[in-house]
Amino acid sequence: MVAVLLACSSSAASHSITIIPAPRNAVDKDTPLFLNGSFPFPNGEPGCQPTSSVCGCWCTNGTEPCLAAQTCFWFSQGCTIGCSECTGYDARAQVDTCGIGMQPTICDPRLRTYNVGAECGSEADIYKHNPWRAPGTAPIFDACGRAGGGYLAGPVGPGAAMFTNTTHAKQGDLGSQVLVPTPSQATWKIGSEVEVMWGLRANHGGGFQWRLCPAREELTEACFQRTPLPFVGRQILVYANGTRMPIPSKYAYANGSVAAITADGQAPVGITWAMNPLPDLTQDGSLGAAGAFEFPTPCPEDASYPNISVPEAAEEGAGGPKWPELLCSGERPFRVSIVDVLAIPDHVPPGEYVVGFRWDVEETAQVWNSCSDVTIVA
Repeated sequence: MVAVLLACSSSAASHSITIIPAPRNAVDKDTPLFLNGSFPFPNGEPGCQPTSSVCGCWCTNGTEPCLAAQTCFWFSQGCTIGCSECTGYDARAQVDTCGIGMQPTICDPRLRTYNVGAECGSEADIYKHNPWRAPGTAPIFDACGRAGGGYLAGPVGPGAAMFTNTTHAKQGDLGSQVLVPTPSQATWKIGSEVEVMWGLRANHGGGFQWRLCPAREELTEACFQRTPLPFVGRQILVYANGTRMPIPSKYAYANGSVAAITADGQAPVGITWAMNPLPDLTQDGSLGAAGAFEFPTPCPEDASYPNISVPEAAEEGAGGPKWPELLCSGERPFRVSIVDVLAIPDHVPPGEYVVGFRWDVEETAQVWNSCSDVTIVA
């Protein structure tokens, strides 16, 4: 996955990480630079630390090491709603990259993660062209992500990232073509409820979906779109010490309307999009007060809760600029992970599958993807 991030936080790409089931995208986890959860600096030298804002796919899965390798650098760059292809560059342009003029379908403030107070579709609604504003309509380079997110050469613009080439993959590779199948990472029973886990290295809001494609088929967006996995309605934060904390969840229909949770705390049957529950701090261009959260944070922002030590922030010039030390919000909420509970539909035949994760972000014109191997049984 990715290796070179632009040094300032305003231009660094966002990054998501599938943790469970372990993804094919972590293919480099056993190579020297990434062994035992380590990461290199953007220049390829070893020794990146979690306090740095310019390197590493840092994450937690509870009490075990989170061997993400470069998982957080498989994505698509320059992708706006309604377009037929991504540009590969300038994820922060806040423009309709193809000029097609598609209007956002996510307008309800309860589902928006940035600039919530702006009138939907107005000039002040600067994020209206980005993927989350019409879930699933932005194009992608590959259903398993593209190493580094963009093109191999040329002007990449803000949000760009460069992949650290290894023997397994190189900058610009398409995940469905180069990431080899792994042994099955989970066995799920038809009709059962299952847990999946993901996290953020860098937060850009938006929302996400989990879906299936038979392992024997070509791993295309069309294949994954045929079988989205519905949310049950329970979402949990997992801390580095294994503590689990249920949090409120927000779900969306494909047309962008809010899916109200039922009286028994469940999501309506068939809901397949969920909002990222971790808020960023108010960004330039948002109508909210500076220094506030874009929407309410789901956990106490106390570094002592629940008995988790938070490292010192990096000094300027020592691995990048400082960033706020927050647990479940802000730009770098990697000290918590998110567990979602999914339902395995009764109509899915038993067999070997690839479960795909798609995160449509709102602050930038980017989509993150990853692919994991699972088995489904009767």
